[in-house]
Amino acid sequence: MRMNAIMIKTLKDMFSFKRTLFFMIGMVIVPLIGAGIFSENASISSMTLAMQDQMVVGFFIVLSFMWMVGIPLVFLAGVTCGGFVSKEGEDGTLLLLVSKPIRRYEIIAGKFLAFILNSVLLVITALLLSALIISSVMAIDAYIFNNILGLIAPLFLYAIFVSVIFGAIATALSSLYNSVTKTQMTIAAITILMFFGLMILRGWLGNIYEGYGINYMDVNYHLGNSFLFFLESSGYRMAPIYQGIMGMFTGTYDAADISKLFDMDIGALPPALVAKDYTTPVQSVLIWAGIAALLMALAVLKFEKKEIS
Repeated sequence: MRMNAIMIKTLKDMFSFKRTLFFMIGMVIVPLIGAGIFSENASISSMTLAMQDQMVVGFFIVLSFMWMVGIPLVFLAGVTCGGFVSKEGEDGTLLLLVSKPIRRYEIIAGKFLAFILNSVLLVITALLLSALIISSVMAIDAYIFNNILGLIAPLFLYAIFVSVIFGAIATALSSLYNSVTKTQMTIAAITILMFFGLMILRGWLGNIYEGYGINYMDVNYHLGNSFLFFLESSGYRMAPIYQGIMGMFTGTYDAADISKLFDMDIGALPPALVAKDYTTPVQSVLIWAGIAALLMALAVLKFEKKEIS
């Protein structure tokens, strides 16, 4: 009951009109702009229905990975969970909070569960709105729109996964640091590294990447591989061109040479690119789940031992 009170109070604060509106505008503006640019340059109307389906659905999936269940969601975790302990300390309310008849781990758990509920409700709304925006801007067939809607469920499950992982990272940082700004700056750095920095590093390392086993420690690869676990659990497999894009950003497919996207022997795209199976998608999910569990345990232990005055 005490934890529930913390969760409900935190959840009400998170669903403030200003915060919700700002997040939703940020989430849908990129699909709106992206769909417009894609529609103008891809000549969708001249494609067969099957080709339209591959291109539009693939566009929605990659955009979802990078945006709707990607960068903004990670930043949301940083801004929200990064203040669970450090913001209370800066505001001078931490002593009052821990003096109440509630265990410290219940405070962390209540706030964290509130964030998970808040984030998944925002994301499911953003995914549905983005699907509607892409459908309207591209004027796609109802068949394609239904196929996009069919992928909302696995993307939603992946969004929960991302919320838990990066929420745990931010919560641990909030317990370690006494500054909200320092916590949020660290999360921002992690986000840039995760979605862009490690991609550049893989290309720079070349053969060293696999030769010295760095590939097994590449958390960006494991994030992309985890995404494929949720996506392919629905039975969907991306078109080769989008596998190439995922391979470029996460290293999950052999896409180092862009010419590999076109098979000269058959004069067309291959049916699928070669997957980089350093680990199975399930193993990547378990690796990230283990990291999240360890960080949450660290956050609780650090908060339990924290001297508050």
